[in-house]
Amino acid sequence: MHERDKRYYTRYKIKLEGKIGTERGQVFPVEILDLSIEGARLKTDRDIPIEEGDIINLVIKWKSTIKCKAEVRWIKRERFNTDFGIKFIEISMKDRETLSSLISEHALTNLLDTYLR
Repeated sequence: MHERDKRYYTRYKIKLEGKIGTERGQVFPVEILDLSIEGARLKTDRDIPIEEGDIINLVIKWKSTIKCKAEVRWIKRERFNTDFGIKFIEISMKDRETLSSLISEHALTNLLDTYLR
């Protein structure tokens, strides 16, 4: 396992809608595939003009919208979509609390599903 593969926070598989804005002002819809308090894996059904190291603005649509700035850490392009990982670099206290609630609620649901099978 590489040093960079070791994550401090648990990532939860999730399916949420969102959108990203690039530094050039382009906006694209994304699907959030997994999420932790420090980052996420996103997917979009198009080839978007981003590179590793780019700073993007992310909006996660949940009970209330979560907005943050993130750095693109890796990208995997396939024929019909782009998967990429981001690390949150700037998020307001309010949005961080909302993100924590989202993750806690998701973790609890996963736990209950496991125990109630």
